[in-house]
Amino acid sequence: MIRTLHRWPGLLALALVTILSLSGAALSVFPAVERITAPQVETGLTVATLAERIQVVYPGVEQIRRSPSGRITAYWFDQGAPGAAVIDPATGAGVASADPNQALRWLTNFHRSLFLGDGGRIAMAAGAAAMLVLSLSGAMLVVRRAGGWRHWFASLRGPFTGRLHVEIARIAVIGLVLSSTTALWMTASTFDLLPDGGVLPVAPAEVSGETGFAPGRMPTLRRTPVAELRELSFPYPGDATDVFTLKTDRGTGYLDQGDGALLAWADLTGWERVSETIYMLHTGQGAATLGLVLGLMALGVPAMGATGVLVWLAGRPGRPRIRGNQPAGRAETILLVGSEGGSTWGFAATLHAALTKAGQSVHVGPMSGFGPERYTNARRIILLAATYGDGAAPASAKGFLDRLNATDRAPDIPLAVLGFGDRSFPAYCAFAKSVATAAEAKGWPELLPLDTIDRQSPQDFARWGGALGDALWIELELTHQPVQPQNDHADPRLAPRLRRRGAGPDRHPPLRVSPRLARATAARGRVRTVPDG
Repeated sequence: MIRTLHRWPGLLALALVTILSLSGAALSVFPAVERITAPQVETGLTVATLAERIQVVYPGVEQIRRSPSGRITAYWFDQGAPGAAVIDPATGAGVASADPNQALRWLTNFHRSLFLGDGGRIAMAAGAAAMLVLSLSGAMLVVRRAGGWRHWFASLRGPFTGRLHVEIARIAVIGLVLSSTTALWMTASTFDLLPDGGVLPVAPAEVSGETGFAPGRMPTLRRTPVAELRELSFPYPGDATDVFTLKTDRGTGYLDQGDGALLAWADLTGWERVSETIYMLHTGQGAATLGLVLGLMALGVPAMGATGVLVWLAGRPGRPRIRGNQPAGRAETILLVGSEGGSTWGFAATLHAALTKAGQSVHVGPMSGFGPERYTNARRIILLAATYGDGAAPASAKGFLDRLNATDRAPDIPLAVLGFGDRSFPAYCAFAKSVATAAEAKGWPELLPLDTIDRQSPQDFARWGGALGDALWIELELTHQPVQPQNDHADPRLAPRLRRRGAGPDRHPPLRVSPRLARATAARGRVRTVPDG
């Protein structure tokens, strides 16, 4: 279930989450650049002093803004012409243009809505939801593969593509969960689904009616550090009823322009504080370093998308077509397979062919399709079971143990369980052992004791086949050549030398085990092999 939940959203939403991640990674750079290039505010500078300095240089100043990065921007009118500049807090003079960054604006609109308005916002929210599902389901799969949360960073084995996919996921998943969750919150806020609109102070009923009180003398501004400032709006010139509007990290207030008195104040609500924190975490505005870290983690999405597709494509041909596969209701031998990557299906195909050649009618299917009520003609059931992670069921065996445990009694059909695994892993053939234990507890009659195949060993498989042939009173020869995994540690320079000496893997013919020798040595667990001549 978890694998399905991880696979299909990933495949269906791959393009969308890739767009989200790449555009988000690009946007994460801008807060850091702005933080580095913005003139820094001296320690202890107050809003009163800053406003006084700016007003000296720009007498017609109308508004002063401070961005989360610390950049100060002033807006003014000079002889009826508007002006704006990035301000040096030390002098109050403009040092750079305040014109919006067009690249930033384009990327922001693309990231939020694909330039499609509300429909685009909903689509990108769906992409964020898919990323959240992928992150959480992927984390659960990593835990299962590693053997628990404590082994999150344990070394991995297996094909390079799958290992790379998991290695990136283990590092990036925290950032992806954070980014996708905050994106969904911001979308809900945009569509007014959250009560985070904020509360403005009550408009003052009376003002002094005076004008001209210098901002540098106002007590509230003198107590407010620039580090807390968000916006200071000046009253409209000539309007004695207008007021100064001060917005800070704590709330919003109105100041009388005649005497500097604080006329009204409203603190930020809890919802506002949460939404502003969410905004900071998602955009990096006010947390440039965190933004860069999240941007780097977002770059893992296209890499995981590519490796995930490769893993999926590699697994698709893992289940071979089995010719002459009999219906479950007519077969004498029921052969059920529990496989993760597909290699166990190859062994099943070999066993099916050998049993069919010996005159048996065989049905091959996944262990997840276990249904003893359908096996009306069965005389034996054989389970070929691999293990996923730390003893979990592989993909094609999901639900088998649940169905077995839910039955009142096991089928009255002899059972043989053959496990596939790698002895270098702690949970060697753990799932097959769990199946055998559950079957024994249910009183399932035994055709053969539990046996195991280490690292797709053809010799082990042939030895077990000899024992199965003895149990069935038939000549059974199992000749299987598994697909050899690529050796990531082999030195490619040695390959020509090995081939010249006849020692390379491409010079080894398939191994065949004599049925007589296999049966004779099955008890000793050792098989002599001869070249297939």
